[in-house]
Amino acid sequence: MIKSKKDFYSGLMFTVLGAFFALWALNYPMGSSVRMGPAYFPTVLGWLTAALGVIILIRGVTVPGEAPTPTKWRPLSLILVAALAFGWIMDVFNLGFVPGVFAAVFICAYGGYEFNWKEALIESVVLVAACWGLFVYGLGLPFRLFPWS
Repeated sequence: MIKSKKDFYSGLMFTVLGAFFALWALNYPMGSSVRMGPAYFPTVLGWLTAALGVIILIRGVTVPGEAPTPTKWRPLSLILVAALAFGWIMDVFNLGFVPGVFAAVFICAYGGYEFNWKEALIESVVLVAACWGLFVYGLGLPFRLFPWS
């Protein structure tokens, strides 16, 4: 009956998660299209996600696909570690925005197939400049850039 397990299970996941968040958002006031309440955006986004999940789920039943590949746990776990490290560096250790972004980029780069520290250094410099330009300069968010600032 299931022709593509990958599409079937991902469609099921999207459908369940989208419906869960859409229904959970109904605990808040909806508002209207002109004056949106706190439930408006999560409800719409949740039902759109659920609809997309149904489409993918139907595709998994009707269209043959490739077999699922095993999960690559190392990159997945290092991305999570990078996000946690960024938060800890910014909040717990108070080292600042620049060291936090540098650490996150290096940890994520280490999760790739080939780690090259020179490429990671260039990527981190570019990403620090882009994040500073967007968040600190552009949006005016009050991030500490370094421990001494």
